Amino acid sequence: MNAIVRVLFLFLTTFSVFNYFFNWLTKTEIFDYADELLLLFCFVVFVTSALEKRKIPLLYIAIPFFLLYSFLISVAFGLNENVFEIIMQSIVNIKFFIILVAFIILFKNHPLQIERYFNGLIVFVALTLLAHVVLGTKFNTVFEIPTYMRPNVRYTGIFRHPNHLAYLCVLFITLLLNGFKKRNANISLLGWIKIVLAIVAIVLADTRTAMLVIAVLLTAFYWDYIFKDPSVFFGFVSIGVIAIFCVLLFTDLSASIIANIEMSFSLKSNYIRGLMFFMSLLIFVNYFPIGTGAGTFGSIFAKDSQVYRDFGVHKRFYFVEEWGIYDSNVASIVGEYGLLGILLYFLMFKTSYKHLKFNLNGDNKSPMLKTFMFVF
Repeated sequence: MNAIVRVLFLFLTTFSVFNYFFNWLTKTEIFDYADELLLLFCFVVFVTSALEKRKIPLLYIAIPFFLLYSFLISVAFGLNENVFEIIMQSIVNIKFFIILVAFIILFKNHPLQIERYFNGLIVFVALTLLAHVVLGTKFNTVFEIPTYMRPNVRYTGIFRHPNHLAYLCVLFITLLLNGFKKRNANISLLGWIKIVLAIVAIVLADTRTAMLVIAVLLTAFYWDYIFKDPSVFFGFVSIGVIAIFCVLLFTDLSASIIANIEMSFSLKSNYIRGLMFFMSLLIFVNYFPIGTGAGTFGSIFAKDSQVYRDFGVHKRFYFVEEWGIYDSNVASIVGEYGLLGILLYFLMFKTSYKHLKFNLNGDNKSPMLKTFMFVF
């Protein structure tokens, strides 16, 4: 039975991540609900496991505690008066932790199964990315994927959005480095080729966040490994110089970052991520220390929120069409939960890391786990 449950988890994960592709393949929209089914499935796994345990892990307590806190402060002090929406938004806001717990329960004793799945996923994504590079915008037309311009085509492969491709590449590089570091071995020629190809894919996706994450993970989590051997150090320096050159030559990254920063501190800003973050800071101050409650700002049940009306942005394109307002989860958490919510969220991440480390690594050190939590 457990084997069937694990396979079902992988199927639901695949349908959720590639829902756009499966919708295109079947000419339906049924896979738009794969994410909700995955969350429900993981919630059942989590509750079942909690009921069977004699000693309840701290993370198992932290999850319902956060749900209860979110519900109580949202009902008592929040701006959303719909109790059902508050409950659903509270669950959605911590779905990462619920899915993580289910993943640990199902695969902590079956690492080879998840490794085979991930390797197959990488091959599939690499082939679709190659097809996208060869076909260009024709690929977008065939698979009905939006053409993202900044100013050139941002390649997605079979993913719905280029960011998703880039984040997968970050995780791939992290796993490669983690493997070499744990074996205390130098990076092989094949390893270097894989790393270079993954960085090329990130540049093709033109994702600022992923580029930043790569720089941070190398300096913050793998600096001791990089500096221990001259060949590894100069290898990464060379890759870094080439990557920066490609970014400056083939993208408008530096100019767009400067422009976005300049537009981020005004309610009239046309840069939606900056606008959402700026509004979250205003909410943080005005509704200190608990925020505006679940389902009120930058989250799925915040459509037509009173918060948007209070700031006079409710008639703007972004908020009418719900375009780009979900891109900054940090802003959403800051706005909806304030200082106390931020502290609780941080504790949830810390508890999750310890739970993940204990179940998958025991007493062994693993910079990959720290990086994994940092990326998310």
